[in-house]
Amino acid sequence: MLAALLLAAPLAAPQASSRPGNVLVLIADDVGCDMVSLFSGHPDAPPTPNLHALAAAGVAFQAAYTDPICSPSRACVMTGRYSFRTGVGNFLSPLGVVEHSLQPSEITLPEAVDAIAPWAFESSAIGKWHLTAPPLHVPLAPNLQGFDWFEGVPGNLYLGQTYNAHTTIRNGVGFASTTYSTTEQVNAAIARSSTMREPWLMYVAFNAGHLPWHVPPASLHSYALSGSPDATPDVHYRASVQALDTELGRLLASMDPGVRARTTFVFMGDNGSPNEVVTPPSISGRSKGTMYEGGVRVPLIIAGPTVAHPGSQCHALVNSVDLFPTVLDLCGASAAAQATLRRSDGISLTPYLAEPWRTPLREWVFATKFLPNGYGPYTSLGRMIRNARWKLVERQGQSDLFFDMASAQGENLNLTSGPLTQQQRAAYARLAQQLRALVP
Repeated sequence: MLAALLLAAPLAAPQASSRPGNVLVLIADDVGCDMVSLFSGHPDAPPTPNLHALAAAGVAFQAAYTDPICSPSRACVMTGRYSFRTGVGNFLSPLGVVEHSLQPSEITLPEAVDAIAPWAFESSAIGKWHLTAPPLHVPLAPNLQGFDWFEGVPGNLYLGQTYNAHTTIRNGVGFASTTYSTTEQVNAAIARSSTMREPWLMYVAFNAGHLPWHVPPASLHSYALSGSPDATPDVHYRASVQALDTELGRLLASMDPGVRARTTFVFMGDNGSPNEVVTPPSISGRSKGTMYEGGVRVPLIIAGPTVAHPGSQCHALVNSVDLFPTVLDLCGASAAAQATLRRSDGISLTPYLAEPWRTPLREWVFATKFLPNGYGPYTSLGRMIRNARWKLVERQGQSDLFFDMASAQGENLNLTSGPLTQQQRAAYARLAQQLRALVP
């Protein structure tokens, strides 16, 4: 029933006026391509019928890349800037220690929309923030960074916080909650989408399927769960992803058909799946936190009134930083107005919504991970750059990795382990040069 509803005409209906529509950005936590069969064909992927229905009403981006860990990926989306510019290169500590956060000087999505969109947008952030640590004001951080409303949690559900018992913050004020986190976040999103004036911008960042491993409400999944979640994290994780998909379906189905017709939906996974839940043919140790495809390639779907060919797939390379100018475009901000903002590394994806098979707008994509957060010196540093065929990974204190992604071996054969052909040397040199130009 939900899938049929999502495939109905309202998601693809034309705009009724020149006023921009609403934008709803949805971020799943630790849900890689192997967990959405549309992007991998993985035989062990959890059921995600509502994501599949969303893709059937939109464009599925099959070559979307981001940083391989949560806080940097969110910073890329929120600012349109690579992590070495924001200084957020790894997850922010759950221990409340003082460290580098997303800085107040960064121009975030809601701040940019407020500054240059031709219409006044009301904005809300729901769910996991994970971009702020002391000495900044963590409870009010999303509000101080431009959101009119925030209801969610500062970061991961650690240190006594669980999916079923945690402290939720609403506009700087915390309260105890025993509502299952995914359900609570969808409840908040439903409430906000029904009360905000249009046009609106909403950012919903789920904690699912990030650990702690747990037992989701039985009504939200079809898995037969038994024993300790820590003993069988793969099955419990998949149940949490199916529960996320079920609740996502409830969110979309709850929206007034007219509001849904005026809303563009952007869904993205923030990085690859955790090693503990990865099963063959995916490779454990080449997923979340790594520069392998399993760590940096993520599911991305955009559906809404500007999609000209629902059900299409786009195979052009895209980066998570591209969501920033994409959302600004969807909010009606002109290219000239966007040029007045601080430099963005993103390229708008809106041309692909009209023509998914068009000439690619990017020659390469980039990802990085570093410790500690800030601007160096670093104790750990990795960088990845790849084009349609070749991929180069640089690792501090280790030899480079270089792959021919068009070959049968792909990432199973590091070409630097043997002599390079003339073609390979030229491709390696070009990627290295592009990386040096980007990050001196």
